[in-house]
Amino acid sequence: MNHATTNRSAFTLIELLVVITIIALLVGILLPAINRARDNALVGQSKSNIRNVRVAADMYINDHNGRGWTGCPPILSNGPTGEWTDLSAQNALIAWRNRYWYQDQSGMGGKMTIPPGVQPCETTMGRQWFVDLESCREVDQVVPYCFGEGLTTSPRGFARQGTYRFPNTRHIAEYMEDKCYNKVFWSPKDRVITREIQSCWDADGATCATTLNGAVDGEFEVDIPMLMVPSSYSFSPPNMVNSYCYRKPNPSQDPKDAFTDPMSIPGGFRQNTVAQCRFATQKTYLMEIHWLQNLTTGECGANWGDAQYPYHYPAGDDNSSTWSYDGCYPHYFNASWRSAPIAAFVDGHIDQVSAEDAEKADYVVATQNDSTGNVDQYNGLWHRGVAGDLENGFFVESRSDWAQWSGHTHTTGGMTEGRDVLMDF
Repeated sequence: MNHATTNRSAFTLIELLVVITIIALLVGILLPAINRARDNALVGQSKSNIRNVRVAADMYINDHNGRGWTGCPPILSNGPTGEWTDLSAQNALIAWRNRYWYQDQSGMGGKMTIPPGVQPCETTMGRQWFVDLESCREVDQVVPYCFGEGLTTSPRGFARQGTYRFPNTRHIAEYMEDKCYNKVFWSPKDRVITREIQSCWDADGATCATTLNGAVDGEFEVDIPMLMVPSSYSFSPPNMVNSYCYRKPNPSQDPKDAFTDPMSIPGGFRQNTVAQCRFATQKTYLMEIHWLQNLTTGECGANWGDAQYPYHYPAGDDNSSTWSYDGCYPHYFNASWRSAPIAAFVDGHIDQVSAEDAEKADYVVATQNDSTGNVDQYNGLWHRGVAGDLENGFFVESRSDWAQWSGHTHTTGGMTEGRDVLMDF
């Protein structure tokens, strides 16, 4: 009897190893491409977000005679009839309160008819939350930028902060479904913040409780001493005040002598219009505030202990004196040469700004002004004379490498004459 033989085909061990090796190689080739595609998608989403915020800001401009939102009364420095000359920002706010605060028949306080400052999308009895009507301490929630010294300072010690951090104020959010916590106000790559404000999104735009404005049922939702979580995108502070404040130094002039505190001149907070911008394609209007592209370190900034002002120290949970999100605070946009924040320029176009290229441009201009040999007279694209900041600029002391750039926040020339880059990106 003949027995039919059955041939059984199977992988040998060597063949199996070859297949596994090929698969591993393909995965190794494809994963970086997938990661780049994912990153590009997130960058694209952030560009879309900042474009939408810019459109909302433009709608506000169109409704207010060509001037953008600042949160600060244009006449804060001099008052309605010029009687507030040389007051500090805090005392001017007290004078503003006394002028616009009324009492009802029972003698109880009413509400401000013209409340300045940042407003959340939910208020209490129609009163905005950011001006303490007893002490008017919340200067940093009214003026565009708090300087380290001078008349426009924060009584709470929150120098380098101000309304420029809040394009998600109610005034702009009215054009964004009236939601101060609309997801569009945050970059999808800004994970440190977005992890913290999930409850804000779930609450359909309600204001989250923070360590400063008290707890809800004994707990706060966001561990940061702000009444409304800042957006991922920030306005340019020099755009929000009179350009004279950030005027260009003359040759061999100390930059400190070419800077003026907006509280020290009439109309110091009366910003220039977009139409007056000479370099609209080279001046930033909105920009990502954190280092999000090309991040080579951990999400939490490691150098905040070196900051000139201590409120950024990562002090952990339930510490209302710091700006930490549960013990973490991200790097700023100028923390590294590698940083490439997404920006909306004055002319409306959206692109990334290379911090390295912007710093080179700053040096080129300083070289043209023959000022590179003297730090005290360094005259580039960003202003070394800003009160309290000087050559440290915007938290340059806390950078991650040797980056030395404070464009956007300290642009020399302000809105009218300022440039943050030398070419159109």
